[in-house]
Amino acid sequence: MSKIRNEMPFGRLVRTRRARILALILLGAISAPALFLFFPGKKDSGAAGRPFDRDKAGTTDAAIETYIVDRREFAEKIDLLGQIVFREKISVSSKVSGRLSRIHVHEGDRVRNGQLIAEIERLPLEITLNQQRSELEIAHRAYDLARARYENALKGIEIKQKAIQKAAAELNDKLAGYRNMDRILKNKTVLYEAGGLSESELNNLRTQHTTAFTAYQLTKSDLEIQQVGYRDEDITAEGLKVPSSEKERMELLKRINTKIELAELESARSRISQAENNVKSTEILLKETAIRSPIDGLVAAKSMEAGEMVKPESIIATLINIAEVYLAMNVGEKEIKKIKPGQTVSFTVDAYGGREFGAVIRRVTPVLDLKTRTVEIKAALPNPGYRLLPGMFARARITTGVPEKRLLAPLSALTQKDESSGAVFLVKKGILFKQKIRIGREFEGKVEVLDGLRENDVIISRGLGLAYEGMKLPSGADPIDKEAR
Repeated sequence: MSKIRNEMPFGRLVRTRRARILALILLGAISAPALFLFFPGKKDSGAAGRPFDRDKAGTTDAAIETYIVDRREFAEKIDLLGQIVFREKISVSSKVSGRLSRIHVHEGDRVRNGQLIAEIERLPLEITLNQQRSELEIAHRAYDLARARYENALKGIEIKQKAIQKAAAELNDKLAGYRNMDRILKNKTVLYEAGGLSESELNNLRTQHTTAFTAYQLTKSDLEIQQVGYRDEDITAEGLKVPSSEKERMELLKRINTKIELAELESARSRISQAENNVKSTEILLKETAIRSPIDGLVAAKSMEAGEMVKPESIIATLINIAEVYLAMNVGEKEIKKIKPGQTVSFTVDAYGGREFGAVIRRVTPVLDLKTRTVEIKAALPNPGYRLLPGMFARARITTGVPEKRLLAPLSALTQKDESSGAVFLVKKGILFKQKIRIGREFEGKVEVLDGLRENDVIISRGLGLAYEGMKLPSGADPIDKEAR
């Protein structure tokens, strides 16, 4: 019984120790990774005998990556977002009011310059044209009549001149007869006073004398009447100078005495011109009932259907020219000075995956958008097959500088950063030191190092959250730039 009592405590003791050992082993297995992460500079004893694995070089067991600073070709570039826009957009409308009889295109159709797009009803204009042609014929007849009157008036002037000349000759004849009769009367009166002539004969002579004088006066009055409008004073009354040449005088008299007929002739000629213009206008409007495309392009939108009433301000269809398109982008005001017409732009669009397109900057808007503080630029490129469509989203890059070799470091290596300076972890003999650097421009995830680092310096590029100044990297970690491998 005493042996049994002595063995029982020993068995419990054995079981207790065994449980404690198992518990310690389990606790150690759970705590080992956490301890290793907490003390990254420590290596397990088995690591010393392992051969160096080149594929793991540059990465510590604690996910810290290193980078060898070197000089690489660097060209200053600007990355922008943009979209494809059309080169030309035209809203097709009608110059004629009327009913749309037919429309020959639909959205998405390709059209050529001069291709028929739509038609307006012609009947109302054709009726108007017939009426105007009749009015033109009447105007021609009225003109012919006015011209005949004018020509007759010119002939009448010649006749009037002959009549004036005849009246003047008659006046001279009457004057000569009157003077002869006056001389006879004077002689007979002397004879009568001498008693050689009877009183009845003298009275008879006096009657003849009076008759001759009356005939002379009547002829003179008739000549004066016929000369009205053909006198020198009539020429001066028109504000004209009396010419010295009889021929020129005659032309002036014709112009003065045919003013009414000439005005009627000019009025008739004006009515002809007006009627001809009306006819031409209607003929032009008839041609405009056939609405044609002014460009080669695509039908972007069809705004009307057959049967609708069209007015000059009505838009029938919208056409776009995308044989050449623009890539529209917005550049910040700090980078405007780097942008010039003629620079090349490379870009991709989501519709074609990684396929790269090239364009040339054509336009730089001279006005800054006050809200976004940007300037719009447009780069042009040919668009065969209409592959690029307006509205497509684009990712673009503009090279603004000459390629140069510069000292570069990853942006991910910076523990702090402002406009011109930053800090990195520099690796020296496996130990991390915080190093301040002066930085310049950024490019594709890297930053230009102006001062603070030299070529072939090793810095921490990833895992900065696990790094600290004075930390010792594992001796097996041979830092190599992963991008260089």
